[in-house]
Amino acid sequence: MTFIAEAQIEARVAELWRQHSLAVGFDVERLLDDLELDLCWEPLDDSDGQGAILGQLIPAQRLVVLNERHKERLEKDDGRQLRFTIGHEVGHWTLHSEGMGEGAEALIADERTMCRDGSRESIEIQAEMFSAALLIQRDALRAALQEGAWRGWGPVYALAETFVVTPTAMKNRLKGLGWAHLDEAGAPVSGPAPPDGQQSLLG
Repeated sequence: MTFIAEAQIEARVAELWRQHSLAVGFDVERLLDDLELDLCWEPLDDSDGQGAILGQLIPAQRLVVLNERHKERLEKDDGRQLRFTIGHEVGHWTLHSEGMGEGAEALIADERTMCRDGSRESIEIQAEMFSAALLIQRDALRAALQEGAWRGWGPVYALAETFVVTPTAMKNRLKGLGWAHLDEAGAPVSGPAPPDGQQSLLG
């Protein structure tokens, strides 16, 4: 599988936002329509103990399939896991299928991806990064961040509500961008983690 740098993923997401006039909290199913990708629910067997399958992409059919067995999990909390899962499949389409013959060949087993929850395969990590960047676009997040230093889960929950994602997804996105870190007690703090041995300015 071709290595895809984080900067490339951010650039592809920014391009999608421009092309489709996306805004914070955008309708992911409408984006599928704009990309000419269909969506359906099917019961997908993931009883082999290798991890839950929340969705899959069938590139040849331009089809995203969501696992009916996990419908309750996907749709709870205003469908935030559903949004992230669809974003994940859009990531596979954008990064690994569309216009990338060599990448698509490595991706597609039996003409479909099987996206397992918690998979550490490189293409799954790339699709997770893409989904986070798509739903929490970097420039939009920067504009929404409160000015000045902050600490605690309140700002993270508020941002998660604005972007219609889970607090965990928002925390991970902030950490990934170096705009927040966790203190010794596990509380989010603005800014990158201080060097070892140094206290946070908010400590």
